[in-house]
Amino acid sequence: MGGVLIVFGALVDVPLVVGGFLLMFRFRKKLALTILRVKLPPLALYLILSVPLIIFEEQIDCMPAWCGMVAILPTLPFLLVEMLVLGGIVLWRHAKNVLRVTLLYSIFGVLWEIFLGGLVGAPLIIIALLAPYVAVGYAFVSMLPLTVLIEGKTTPEDVKTGLPAPVSGVAVALLPGF
Repeated sequence: MGGVLIVFGALVDVPLVVGGFLLMFRFRKKLALTILRVKLPPLALYLILSVPLIIFEEQIDCMPAWCGMVAILPTLPFLLVEMLVLGGIVLWRHAKNVLRVTLLYSIFGVLWEIFLGGLVGAPLIIIALLAPYVAVGYAFVSMLPLTVLIEGKTTPEDVKTGLPAPVSGVAVALLPGF
C-alpha cells in the first residue's frame, strides 16, 4: 500500500488519501448503516467495499513498475486476502472497537511496508517521514469496511433503523394515553 511513486504529486495525493480518510472517519457510522441496507452478509459487503478503496489507494501510491500500466493491480488479490484474514480475525475475536482494530492494522501495515513492502531499504529519515502517511493509507482502506463488518454483526436490525421496541397489548391496555 505504501508505494514508492506518488502519482499527482504530494500536494494532491496526500490530501486525497488523508482527506478521504478524515471524511470516512467522520461519517463512518452513517455510511456503514447505509451500506448495510444492501441485503448481503456483512463479510461480503466488507470485501466488496474493500475493492474500490484498495484500488483508489493503490493507484495514488503506485509502484513504478506498474503505475498506470495495468487495469487490475497486481497487489489487489494479495490485499484482498489480507483483508479477508483481518475480517476473519475481527469476527473470530468478536471485536467491537473499529478504531482500535484500524489502529492495529495501520501499525501492522507500517511494519509490513518497512520489512517487506515499499519502504524496504529506505533510509531511516524517509521511513520516519512516510510512516504516518503509510498508516493513514492502511486506515483509509480498512476503517469503513471494518465498520460495516462490525456494525453488521453487532447491531440488531431494530437498532439500525431506529425503530422502538414493540409494545405488548397488555401494556397498551394499562396505559390509556397510548
